[in-house]
Amino acid sequence: MSREEISVRQWQEQFKAGTFDSPDIHTQCGAGWYDWFCQDKALAGRLKKIAKVVMGVTNPFILDHYYIWFKNNALVSGPLYDDVRFEPLSGKRDGKYFLVALDYPPVKEKWTLFTERYGFEAPEFVCGSVRNMIPYVNQLGAELESGAPSPLTAEEKAVSAYIASQPDLRGFTGLHRVGGHTYSVFIPSENRKELIHAALNPARAPVGFQEEQAVQIDGIYVSRHDHEVKADPDLGRSGRKNAPKRGGPQR
Repeated sequence: MSREEISVRQWQEQFKAGTFDSPDIHTQCGAGWYDWFCQDKALAGRLKKIAKVVMGVTNPFILDHYYIWFKNNALVSGPLYDDVRFEPLSGKRDGKYFLVALDYPPVKEKWTLFTERYGFEAPEFVCGSVRNMIPYVNQLGAELESGAPSPLTAEEKAVSAYIASQPDLRGFTGLHRVGGHTYSVFIPSENRKELIHAALNPARAPVGFQEEQAVQIDGIYVSRHDHEVKADPDLGRSGRKNAPKRGGPQR
């Protein structure tokens, strides 16, 4: 980036002072816009909307150890959407990079959090109000500072425990993640693979998740794949294929 990388705390101070109010492209690039598909004149208005989540950050680790930049993204079809990306000032992500998207089209809720620690195949957290996103981001900062394990680690442990409890799956090999919250194991004795789904909320589980047969392990719901449903890790809960992205969460 050509602009100076300032901390989130400094960015908040400049935003409050009106430094980024002007719609001219020089000012907006200084605010942190890196790439966009909308008209240049729309950036200032879009900045004010997504800045709500930035201005809500109070966690000292994020405030003093991160800088932010913004992207206006275009899917193959559908409306444009914006995200703000939180990048460590050290230049080393080490699992600490994350972004918050506003009006991300594949998700019905208004605010979507993607984190490096959770993986970019699926959001770590979604909500309808910035008032709910802000506390989660601040808690995330505390967890990233302390090196708390990714929720995905707990998910994998729950899946492993579930498999171990199933007599016909014992002796499995090659447990690995094949989608956002979908895992595959190989059963050597039967020369077959089995898909296992996990979800914190059954209403947002992967396609093929069998809620009526799910087992809750340490707060995570786990079930086998419904073999009557075609397995496709790229499918969302609605059954519609997630559209490929231009400049999506991973970069």
